[in-house]
Order: sequence, then structure tokens, then C-alpha cells
Amino acid sequence: MKNLTIQLPFEGEKLEALRLALEAKDIFLEDEVEQFLNSLYKRTVHKEVQAYLDNKAANAPKPARPRPAKPRTDSDNP
Repeated sequence: MKNLTIQLPFEGEKLEALRLALEAKDIFLEDEVEQFLNSLYKRTVHKEVQAYLDNKAANAPKPARPRPAKPRTDSDNP
């Protein structure tokens, strides 16, 4: 599934204090927020919808790997 970015208003000094307190424990704020959102999703979204989205993600086509460019030769120029 495609990841999106969430922006939330929060006081700058509080955010910096929170980051520093978490990093002192080798914890990153982004990881904590992601874990909270995953937990909220699992508690809130119906199991059938979760199963549908999991199945949809598992069956999604994988992006094609880019092919290496062919080296150009003088005969390629018109």
C-alpha cells in the first residue's frame, strides 16, 4: 500500500522536548506514532475490511524494475 504523510499541529517546544526524551531511551517519535496508528487501525477498522486490504496489497502487481539503458553507438545518431 502507498504510504501517506500526516501533518499535525503541535507546540514546537513540546515536540522538541518529547523527541529528546524519547531519543534518550533510543526511541524515535515517528516509530511511536506509527505503532499507535497501527494499533488504532486494528482496534477500529472491521476485521473484514482489514482482510480485504491485506489481500489487495498482497495481490498488487510489483513495480517493474527499470531496464538498464543500452549504450549508444554512433549509428544511433541520424
